Amino acid sequence: MTNEKLYEVLGDINENHINEARAYHKAKKPIWIKCGAIAACLMLVIGYVLLSPTTYNGRLVINEYHTNSTDSYYSSPASGEVDFTYEVREALEKYKGKNVIFLLTFDLFKDGGITDEERNEEYQRLVSLGYKLYSAKCWTYQGEGEKQYYTVVVGYFTESDLSQFKNNSEYGYMFDFATNGDGSGISVNEDEIITSFPIDFS
Repeated sequence: MTNEKLYEVLGDINENHINEARAYHKAKKPIWIKCGAIAACLMLVIGYVLLSPTTYNGRLVINEYHTNSTDSYYSSPASGEVDFTYEVREALEKYKGKNVIFLLTFDLFKDGGITDEERNEEYQRLVSLGYKLYSAKCWTYQGEGEKQYYTVVVGYFTESDLSQFKNNSEYGYMFDFATNGDGSGISVNEDEIITSFPIDFS
């Protein structure tokens, strides 16, 4: 198209058409578009809150770890010994030197068995040393897939806490992740911190 033809075509455009086109682009968007945009933003915020990792005192909480190890046999730790399940060992290696904290439970062992009174006294000793222990709910499958809930004692432990754990020489300790029947990690309510014993384990 020659310049002359182009000028002629442009000259034939009615100014009213240009104004109508401008007005069309400035027209308000339908209300459903605005509501849809708001709903999308809310979903993003909710998704971030639900999927964002749990933290404790500024540290990422590691409350579960799945190992590829097929060896599930553990010998009971001797008195004065502190040991870890394979999951905890691998997690400690993976997160070594990182700003994380582990949410773990632990079993106590003693030759001849340990009484509830001794267990509660040991928990009290650990609380007095500054370890923060919590009661938490776990569930497991029982019967035909029904969930059965039970209470565990867990604590937040840093890498340093575990390597320098202030154990009682009378007991052996085995640290593990407290997980539900489907392998998912548990969380604790800050209100469930334990300040005195005994507690109800039912």
